[in-house]
Amino acid sequence: MADEGEALWAAGLEVIRILRDRGHEAYLVGGCVRDRLLGRPLHDIDIATSALPEEVTGIFPRTVPTGLKHGTVTVLEGGRIFEVTTFRTESRYSDARRPDEVAFVDELREDLARRDFTINSLAVDLNGEVVDLFDGRKDLADGIIRCVGNASVRFGEDALRMLRAIRFAAEFGFDMTLTVWRGLRGQAERLRFVAMERVGSEWDRMMAGSDPDRACGLLLRSGLLACVKEPLPETVVGRKAANMRWRQCEEYRSLRDIGETEVRWAAFIAQKGASAEEARLLCRTLRFSGKREVRIAAAVAFDRKMMMSSPERSAFITAILDSGRAAAVDWLEMISHQQPYREWLTELTVTTMGQLAAKGDELARSVGKPAGPWVAHLLRRLLEEVAHGRLPNEKDSLLRAAAELANSNKV
Repeated sequence: MADEGEALWAAGLEVIRILRDRGHEAYLVGGCVRDRLLGRPLHDIDIATSALPEEVTGIFPRTVPTGLKHGTVTVLEGGRIFEVTTFRTESRYSDARRPDEVAFVDELREDLARRDFTINSLAVDLNGEVVDLFDGRKDLADGIIRCVGNASVRFGEDALRMLRAIRFAAEFGFDMTLTVWRGLRGQAERLRFVAMERVGSEWDRMMAGSDPDRACGLLLRSGLLACVKEPLPETVVGRKAANMRWRQCEEYRSLRDIGETEVRWAAFIAQKGASAEEARLLCRTLRFSGKREVRIAAAVAFDRKMMMSSPERSAFITAILDSGRAAAVDWLEMISHQQPYREWLTELTVTTMGQLAAKGDELARSVGKPAGPWVAHLLRRLLEEVAHGRLPNEKDSLLRAAAELANSNKV
């Protein structure tokens, strides 16, 4: 992975060399410089240049006009993709997200001055020298999130920066300056202008990051989640949730110790005492895919069933039959004490009606009644009997049990 990062960095330097050879200034900028100085993996390279967009497209044979209005051209060079953007200044952010006007400029300083945080305002030239006009390296060394210029102004321009401040603080283990914290608290209402997809994406990146526990804590304390465009479930993000200790903390693992992001989401929601329906609502509001919504809600539903019953094998098996084996596996990742649940899950050979040795049409013929809703109810009863070990999963045994249940009018 380190070799790939070095190769990506070298390829980025080659792009700026080509631009320089054609008489333009060019620098590696932003997150790639920050991450390299922090020793973090590189995933993409951004380049700032004095060349106008049409000049960039004239220099490189393979380009995509990604955002010409804002000066951005995607360059495909050496089998890699680079975002190349002309030095620019920005003015007026009427939608609290995108600048109304962009002016191309000749100097790197003006371009760096428009950026959000000092740690993202760093640039590197062709010789590998760092250009640091706003003390970004010092803030990296001190572990500080600080805005370039006035924090309130920066957040007023682009409200999404408030979520990014929290994400960076949690991801890097940094502290936000008091002016940053006050700035995002003061501009929180501007978040109503940001699309829920963007809010969901930023929060999801926090959940997938290195310290989702701290990220969620900062989000709740900041009050930002109460100011988004569409209301989120009060149980999960309301004032009570922000001030309460996560319920039964000793029962759950830290979010950072859970591997998959979807399970982290389920654990976070469950620890707030929210229902599966509230989990589904949260996922829909944040614009998660239907597949993710189903998985998260199922794990929350499983947790709810277990929290409302005694920790016995029978209750565990019933929860699996209701919510599915996959939900049980996710729930086990959420909780601190996984024994003897793991043994019980391993011992359980039947969890769905489709795994029964007798099928619905066979039951109907055996009972001598036309098929109808009663068949599904009967299959569920038989599944419970087999799962709890009271009936073997053998066709003859199942058919006999089905006849007895039908004759006793228990289905």
